[in-house]
Amino acid sequence: MSSINSVLGTIENPGKTLIHEHILVGFPGWFLDTRQPGFKRDEALIRVCAAFEELKEHGVETVVDPCPNDLGRDVEFIAEVSSRTGINLICATGFYYEKAGIPYTLRYKEVDEIADIFINEIENGVGSTGIKPGLLKIATGEGVVSEYERKILTAAAKAAAATEIPVLSHTEKCSCGHDQIDIVTGEGVAPGHLLVGHSDGTDDLDYQRSLAERGVYVGFDRFGLEGQVTDEIRIQNLKQLVDLGYRQQIMMSHDYVNCWLGTVPGMSAGMSLSDVLPNWNMTHIFERIIPALKLEGMTDDDFDVILKDNPARFFSS
Repeated sequence: MSSINSVLGTIENPGKTLIHEHILVGFPGWFLDTRQPGFKRDEALIRVCAAFEELKEHGVETVVDPCPNDLGRDVEFIAEVSSRTGINLICATGFYYEKAGIPYTLRYKEVDEIADIFINEIENGVGSTGIKPGLLKIATGEGVVSEYERKILTAAAKAAAATEIPVLSHTEKCSCGHDQIDIVTGEGVAPGHLLVGHSDGTDDLDYQRSLAERGVYVGFDRFGLEGQVTDEIRIQNLKQLVDLGYRQQIMMSHDYVNCWLGTVPGMSAGMSLSDVLPNWNMTHIFERIIPALKLEGMTDDDFDVILKDNPARFFSS
């Protein structure tokens, strides 16, 4: 296996991995609501580190934080969490989908210019930090890939092909997964270096199977986030994919956000996120989902493949 860029240097084997979690996220304009208290970095660091310490009790060695550049990515904060907890953290370079990202400046750049932005970060580090991303993040909106998104995805795919690091995606409501595959593989990236994210947000097993049939990884990466679909359906469909022979193409996570910059989008004043989504946290898979899947007949060997072997192959060149 080739070396993998983590926020504290290279690692050789990620071990047990959560493939899609977030240290902190700030959606565009989060700082404009000046009624809200400012970000208390030291307090946030203590809180996030405590959550990551809990992961160590479940044997987690590596966490991937694929926060794109335009959603408040803070690689130095991520590195501090890794240093304090001893968990490997892998950050990303990339941009979010047009409707929810910051597209203005990038609209005026050519594909190759944007690819160079990604390659520079991967090879030289983010800004003056020296911290090198270990994967590329891509994202598309619901239903159709916009012209802007196609440009960003093409640039990311070119950068992935040039640097031989993998690509992880965001999809909206399980749409455009096949478009993402077409664009990324069209630039020479192997299907096994692409994870189509949030593919568990539907009860459509045929869609999930159709992704796996093309050789990419299928992201069951929103356990506990039960707005679009329940965990019961995720459990059912994941088990069926395993039974159909796609165990080696599944990865699991929660897409949990440990710390929000500003308020949570869509949350009214006085609402508590834990009240709305009581099981959305980074230990949910280990405490509830894996036991439920074992009752359906899955084994420790299955979870070694999904949580250890698959991430290792995904990052290998």
